[in-house]
Amino acid sequence: MISKLDTVFSKYHKVTNMSYSELLRWSNNPCSREASLDRKPIMRNLRLLSKSKSKWTAKDITDANRTIAFVSRMKKVKGGEKVNDCGLSKRDISLLNWAYDVRKKR
Repeated sequence: MISKLDTVFSKYHKVTNMSYSELLRWSNNPCSREASLDRKPIMRNLRLLSKSKSKWTAKDITDANRTIAFVSRMKKVKGGEKVNDCGLSKRDISLLNWAYDVRKKR
């Protein structure tokens, strides 16, 4: 029988397309501060990406579901104008902050 943890963990890793190291590198880019109001999405997703499924808690499942919902919703929104010298729209920056890189083919 498939557990809620199995389902959410699998869906989270299908919806996101960045590794821990990619998100960490992006979080140090000044452009990562151009769209999101705070650093919580980055920190939350770094935590999720760094943990094995066996270490996930109920909070991790809740947080992963937030990411799944956000990324699924934002991918449907048009990109918009590019921000400053970043070469990305606020939508694209937000998605990167939530561990989804629109520039990757996947």
